[in-house]
Amino acid sequence: MLTDNPATTSILVVEDEVNHADLIQRSFEEIPGVYILEIVSSLAEARTAMERCIPHLVLTDYRLPDGDGCELIVASKGACPVIMMTSQGNEQIAVEVLKTGAQDYIVKSVETFLTLPRIAQRTLREWEMIQERKKTEDKLKKSEARFRALFSDASDGILIIDSSGRLHDVNESFARMHGYSTQEMQHFNLKDLDTPDTFRLFPERMRRILSGEKLVFELEHFHKDGHAVPFEVSSRLVSFDGDIYIQSFYRDIAERRKTEEERYNLERQFQEAQKLESLGILAGGIAHDFNNILTIILGHCYMANADIISGDEYKASFKQIEIASSRASDLCQQMLTYAGKNQLVQTNVNTRLLMDEVVKMLQAAIKKNVTIELRLECDVPEIKADSSQIQQIIMNLIINAAESIGDNNGTVRVVLEKSIIDEDLTDTDLFGTKIKSGSYACVEVTDTGCGMDENTQQRLFEPFFTTKFTGRGLGMSAVLGIIKSHQGFIQMMSKPGMGTTFKVFFPLITSTDCFKTIETEPIPFAQTNGTILLVDDEEVLRSIGVTLLKAIGFSAMTAQHGSEALEIYSERGHEIDAILLDLVMPKMGGIEAYHEVRKINLTVPIIICSGYSVDSVENLIANDEYLFFLHKPYKPEKLRNILVRIMN
Repeated sequence: MLTDNPATTSILVVEDEVNHADLIQRSFEEIPGVYILEIVSSLAEARTAMERCIPHLVLTDYRLPDGDGCELIVASKGACPVIMMTSQGNEQIAVEVLKTGAQDYIVKSVETFLTLPRIAQRTLREWEMIQERKKTEDKLKKSEARFRALFSDASDGILIIDSSGRLHDVNESFARMHGYSTQEMQHFNLKDLDTPDTFRLFPERMRRILSGEKLVFELEHFHKDGHAVPFEVSSRLVSFDGDIYIQSFYRDIAERRKTEEERYNLERQFQEAQKLESLGILAGGIAHDFNNILTIILGHCYMANADIISGDEYKASFKQIEIASSRASDLCQQMLTYAGKNQLVQTNVNTRLLMDEVVKMLQAAIKKNVTIELRLECDVPEIKADSSQIQQIIMNLIINAAESIGDNNGTVRVVLEKSIIDEDLTDTDLFGTKIKSGSYACVEVTDTGCGMDENTQQRLFEPFFTTKFTGRGLGMSAVLGIIKSHQGFIQMMSKPGMGTTFKVFFPLITSTDCFKTIETEPIPFAQTNGTILLVDDEEVLRSIGVTLLKAIGFSAMTAQHGSEALEIYSERGHEIDAILLDLVMPKMGGIEAYHEVRKINLTVPIIICSGYSVDSVENLIANDEYLFFLHKPYKPEKLRNILVRIMN
């Protein structure tokens, strides 16, 4: 050994020729203190030395007395590099040695022995680089193994695609979510799974992801059995082996959607229950008005039957009966509209008249300890709205205000006025949203009731929140929804013990918003004739109907349901000029009867009559120029006008 310094590099030299061993030792003596040489002359001695301590480098002859140097390569088990030496260059031996795992192969010569330190240094440096690379590769393999384990075992579906949508890799969860195996999906393109709506959005989503945006969205894919599965997807760009891919995580949200739908339905049911309860309050007010109307009708009928009035007064009494009946019809329409049985449409709404009607109805239903003060300004233009929904908001605010007063004497002040919000003003609603500049109809409801604390105000617009034992009215969450759908705003001021004020702002109609209305002009007196088939299941209505038709110049046939009407028309259709058809009847209703008649005659005028709204037959009317709708109850003049129009 050249040195005893343990920090130096140890080299095991295996050489049985003494002269060669001598030359090797002298070459390393030129750089003292760097290497420790241990020289042995056989494989057995080399194995013993390596068992004792693995050297940094093995320098061995190919042919040894007890074997060849390749056995040392195996014995080293890759713990250190081995340089093989041979006296004669042989390409076959060189290949064999290098295949076995030698780090280098050299031919013995004086010149080679002199350069052995440089060869050793180079070999050790290369060996160190190889070991570092192996460590890196091992780390990469372990990392890939961990990634593959996470990838395969993840509960979320994981998908890797290229920019064309071709599937590069999927995990078991993704395949299972779609009903396939990972092998079946090897040659899929993402477009093969997309539903039509998802396919339509694919290019734009792809563009955004490829631009570097991390995208979270919802989509639907077809399952193997054909049904659509909803997913929440998170996608981003990733790089593998220098290539760019898109990695997406898929989460099945079918259960979440089902839960949301159940919650939505529950909320709708809750709101409907609240609505029905407030409908009971409304019914009390309407019942009061109906009793007044019936009192008027019965009183005038009594006077007419008792012959206690003159001829002129007789006519006046019937006029009052007609007016009262019209009022009753209007009340029925209000009930149908509020109950949701009439079509909800936005029209020009006179808020002054609407609020006046609502307050009059509620005054009879609200407890007598509550006084309603009403102030309606005359200069408030119309708003574009659904009148039934606006009615519901006003009712809800007034009912809540009255109930906040409890059993004490108190006042609910209801005000309607025009409000102008200037651009430079910073008015905000109760959520901090700036109220847009413009003209508004402002509905203000103020009570002297118990008021609300901060916690109640914060929770007021939660869907199921109520301060009452049983909620009444629509609930403030529904009120807020209606206000927003009308592009309106709401403000609130309240303090415990000091009452509450709500202000609701509805945008006024501008000149460009106005609807064109078509007035039905009365038809001047004209000769009327023709035969009408009157179909109604109520005998009294058939009887009065025939009388009315004769009074306005028409003859009539009658049927008590659709089946009978069809028999009559099949036999005597050539005599019938038009059909007056009730919508709801036993055996065969109006819609079914209409379709059966159309099989016989495509152009005979048919008028469908109903106390419900036109929305039940609007699709039919839109597609049939000979089909019309007449709302019950109707005046004889209106019936005459429509018959004259359709038969001339």
